[in-house]
Amino acid sequence: MRRYLACLVLLAGILAGAPAESRSLRDDLGEASRTVGLLGGDAFDALAENVADTAARSLPVISSSAGFTYRYNAATEVFERSSQTLGPLFLERPDTIGRGKFNLSVSVQYVQFDEFDGDDLGDLEAPDPIVVRAVDAGGNVIGFTAEQLRYRIAIQHWVTALGATYGITDDLDVNLLLPIIASRLRVGVTARQVAIAGPDGAFAPTVGPARTGRTDGDDAGVGDILLRLKYQLAREEVLRAAAGFQMRLPSGDEDEFRGTGTFEMSPFLYASTLLWSRVEPHANLGIDVRPEDVDRSQARYGVGVDVDVTPRVNLNLAFLGRSELSDAADPEDTDFLHLTGAGVAPRPLLGLDFDRNDFFDLSFGVRAAVYGTIMVFANGIYALNDEGLRNDTIIPTFGVEGTF
Repeated sequence: MRRYLACLVLLAGILAGAPAESRSLRDDLGEASRTVGLLGGDAFDALAENVADTAARSLPVISSSAGFTYRYNAATEVFERSSQTLGPLFLERPDTIGRGKFNLSVSVQYVQFDEFDGDDLGDLEAPDPIVVRAVDAGGNVIGFTAEQLRYRIAIQHWVTALGATYGITDDLDVNLLLPIIASRLRVGVTARQVAIAGPDGAFAPTVGPARTGRTDGDDAGVGDILLRLKYQLAREEVLRAAAGFQMRLPSGDEDEFRGTGTFEMSPFLYASTLLWSRVEPHANLGIDVRPEDVDRSQARYGVGVDVDVTPRVNLNLAFLGRSELSDAADPEDTDFLHLTGAGVAPRPLLGLDFDRNDFFDLSFGVRAAVYGTIMVFANGIYALNDEGLRNDTIIPTFGVEGTF
């Protein structure tokens, strides 16, 4: 097991240390306006930075809970099953894997972001045109133009997650999750002049031809590595509980939409109970703490149930929630001057603001033991609301795991 963990960490170091190209995906988004002759500026850079951070945080993370868990029976000197069901996929259950046992898993996931606050990413356009300065060769302002700006953005992630869980004691697990992420960004831009003004800022309608441009980029590498601990508390007759602790290591490149660029630590509490020997309701509660910017921390919570329809086939259903504790960005960072009916005023660029959001998802899946303790699983995640950066269809996840 130690060799396996060492190999995962070595692989992470190699990929994370690979030389990056001079132009990142965040650059592609932040500088897309230049393809139609508009200087990007701080608001465009801030928009790209916050989209990148939101995309990295919105990737679903599979749980560390193994399908088969064990405890050593000293009287019989054998390991015995400690869980009656095969368990959830995106919620954690309190059961630990068992001393000396380990679980290996591989999962693949496809995430395509289609909407932001319910607006189609393929057709982003603020109701008012942006105001752009016109300068001479010496950089002196000689007037202004009002430009109707439209963006078409496509963000796609293919995630392969390698997981390893080891039972240090009967009550303590350690898990390492290494995501390998391939990302693709496509940005199309259309701009059309609708008014011009002299240095006095008095605009007059003047319509120009539409100008189009595009940027795109692809990248692959390690995402943020997760190190997770779970300690099972004393079992009560009807309640099982465990304390969890997760560390997010900033190994993913935030400029390539693969990571958050910051260390996080997350305390959790997991609870479940068993009904009729094959139905197990679950509840999770925790918080992702960003020590360098506590206001940007996020609460995580979920409730669900898994049911063994046969001893080797399990169905699971869960509600997953995530709530930001504050706005993702200050309006002055992402606002841009627009020509409105009341004059020139700051408005969210492309109509996108980064207010505090709540994310609600429905997770549904199946887990099946196919040979001994080897099992396969499939899952879908569907967004229940449209706040923030979202996928408007279903996020699929497939994988295989084994406990040894």
